[in-house]
Amino acid sequence: MLLETFNCCKMQTTLFRLVVKFLIGTTVCLSFLDQVSAQSARYEEAFSAYQSQNFSDAEVAWIELAGNGDVNAQYALGVMHLRQEASDSSPAAAFSWFEKAASQGHSTAMFNLGVAYWEGTGVEKNKDQALKLWEQSAQKGDSGAQFNLGLAYYIGEERAPDIKTAEKWISLAAEQDHPEAKRILGVIQSELDGGQQAIVTTSQTLTEGSVDVSDVNQVDGEEKLETASLSTSSDQSSERFWKTINETTTAYHKPDGVALLELPAGTPIDVIGQDGGWARFSLPDGLRTWIYSKFITIDGEHGVINADAVRVRPRPSTDNESSPPLGQYKRGERVSVVNEQGDWTEIRAPKNIGAWLMVTDILEYRDSKKNRQLQWEQSLADGM
Repeated sequence: MLLETFNCCKMQTTLFRLVVKFLIGTTVCLSFLDQVSAQSARYEEAFSAYQSQNFSDAEVAWIELAGNGDVNAQYALGVMHLRQEASDSSPAAAFSWFEKAASQGHSTAMFNLGVAYWEGTGVEKNKDQALKLWEQSAQKGDSGAQFNLGLAYYIGEERAPDIKTAEKWISLAAEQDHPEAKRILGVIQSELDGGQQAIVTTSQTLTEGSVDVSDVNQVDGEEKLETASLSTSSDQSSERFWKTINETTTAYHKPDGVALLELPAGTPIDVIGQDGGWARFSLPDGLRTWIYSKFITIDGEHGVINADAVRVRPRPSTDNESSPPLGQYKRGERVSVVNEQGDWTEIRAPKNIGAWLMVTDILEYRDSKKNRQLQWEQSLADGM
């Protein structure tokens, strides 16, 4: 989901998101069918290792396949580097793998390259090149690229304002159920009809989105993962839309999974993914999670992970039934320390580690960043 608001008056806030997808079992080799079958099985084996958070085995397998030209393995390696799950992860390495996949026509790799150029992630910033890549991806049917391209034409970002072109691309994204495209298309069509523009201020629940990397489910024949929401804003103090809890509810490890914590009504949250009627979320400064103390070197309020592939859990326990792993850290990563209990240390997890709750429990409201921070501090004071 996009996390920034859209000011319907050709505003100063621009919206661009980064979406990544895994395509399981698809190969680009049209000859040597026995080799294709072997590569497909090897890819699925690597993907299973990735889902189990055995990132080292997944990386080894995908490097092998990528060296033989497997476009999906090249793309997967880009994802791993972007998520800092690969050895020696870096934005530049992510860019390199996405570039290889894009050169073979991988539409979402093109989209991600566009994001990299737009933000200057792993490459020198070049918004014109970003839009060229988004146009290539949009022509191949990527809804995120269609939306970003249309929005750029609407607000006149690196392109002359062209509301008809904007309508064309955003309409195509809306036809694929892109949630923000549906909302903004109405604004554009109203303007074309001579109607009054207005900023949406009513509370609303989330619509459809992409699922997160830790719980991958098949959507429209593709494996979709949302890794980040990238945006720029010229006025960080201006009002925007935020998400909160409309009533006290329970958060889970995964949809219908192990109950993790109770969220009081009014708790500010950040939505980082969605799967049907479930939303994956984090808290403003990250979920509180636990790590085995021998795997962290503590220095005051901070700590450094001193082992490889260290799992983080919702409770100080290795019981996978009551305290299933939520993610893992690499050696050398720094974390914020909250508390210590016996052989365990409580830390604040990064934003990409989240829990799940029902979409119907979420409200969207409009406020300033400052007020939202005050609301979160009040939640902490109330014992959140």
